[in-house]
Amino acid sequence: MCARYGIFSATAAVAEAFAARLAPEAMRLKPSGTIAPGADVAVVVRRPESADGSGTGGPAPFGRRVHAARWGLLPPWARDPAAAFHAFNARCETAAVKPTFRDAMRSFRVVVPASCWYEWRAQTPSAAQAGGSAKQPYAVRRADGGGDGLLALAGLCSWWRVPGRPGNAPVHHGPALHDSWLLTCTILTRDTGPDLAWLHPREPVVLPDDAVGAWLDPDECDGGAAAGLLRLPRPALAWMAVDRSTLTRVA
Repeated sequence: MCARYGIFSATAAVAEAFAARLAPEAMRLKPSGTIAPGADVAVVVRRPESADGSGTGGPAPFGRRVHAARWGLLPPWARDPAAAFHAFNARCETAAVKPTFRDAMRSFRVVVPASCWYEWRAQTPSAAQAGGSAKQPYAVRRADGGGDGLLALAGLCSWWRVPGRPGNAPVHHGPALHDSWLLTCTILTRDTGPDLAWLHPREPVVLPDDAVGAWLDPDECDGGAAAGLLRLPRPALAWMAVDRSTLTRVA
């Protein structure tokens, strides 16, 4: 599970790290050490680009863009926006067949950049008594510092139309809202590797740097082949205990 993560890089630096253009609405996103489901977050997507980079016009080459998306995926047919809080993670073993995620797995795969993610581990009774809490949060990050220190978390996106509003009327604040269309996302998870088994049984899927292009490109890699990318060895990770007072457990 991944219910809290942090990103310490400015969005412009994230775009540079992933060789992507920065969409205007994503410029409103700020670095944060504690990002929870329901927040607007940066996602790297692949989309058509016109000659001026606007993404409009006739046939054009594809390029990467950093957009803002609401963390918690809503498929187009969802009626209750509260369903997003049950879909901030997707199991990689079933995402290709689950109705909530299967269309996005086939055609709307994204990367969710992160500096680290957090997990909580139960402490021994004596440590809990001394520290005043039964659980200790840990931050997990890249050990090698590659990719500008950013983790490429495998994610999925879906557009959801906010009901009961005209198509050109904003309904609430947030850079993920485009008129009455909301871009939503989820983070894929898999069984934890041996190095992190002590911390949690599940972990977000961290893509190797050389797999990011194929993951983003549905023409290069269909849904079935994309599932294979989710099983590739991830970059080496490191972890450290963090101050409990700065985090609130979400799961």
